[in-house]
Amino acid sequence: MESEPLTSQQELHARFGDLLPNGERLCIGFDGLDGVGKSTLAREMAKRLGGSVISLDDYLIKKQNGYVLHIRCDELKAALLASRSPILIEGVCLLAVARRCGFYVDLLVYVRRRSRNSGIWHEQELCMAELPADELKQKERVLRKAFSTAEKPDRVSDDDYLGLTAELIDYHAQWRPVQRADLVFDVVCD
Repeated sequence: MESEPLTSQQELHARFGDLLPNGERLCIGFDGLDGVGKSTLAREMAKRLGGSVISLDDYLIKKQNGYVLHIRCDELKAALLASRSPILIEGVCLLAVARRCGFYVDLLVYVRRRSRNSGIWHEQELCMAELPADELKQKERVLRKAFSTAEKPDRVSDDDYLGLTAELIDYHAQWRPVQRADLVFDVVCD
């Protein structure tokens, strides 16, 4: 990350104008945790830029208890080829999906959630991966046990019990998308 996080769509649009070369087919990626506002932001930027939006979730084989390995790559690549540039693609684990499916993200925007009152980045520990992935997953299991009434079934692995959270922890530890992002966008919430 080379600059201060952006907080308004106008600022982000202006930065795109500075960073996007004219006339080239481009893929702008929006990465971040689930539910932070990637889809909304990508759709708004597509309106402003006159581009297409692709959501990785539309290419996910559902109910597989995983993400990256369950993206329908052939269909996703066909959609990318058929889309109007700039292509704004959004989803969790974006860099890992891009590698697996064989496409390149030219400009990466990492979207994160920040508290209006405290300024706290809600998922910083997970996203910055300063602890080893196994320690972060263990902390998550402890939290779930403390705040959940349901017990983990014996036949379910620890990572399967955590579901997407385990995959997101591993992804952030391996790919470090916040640090690799060209721009960081803060969704400010109450």
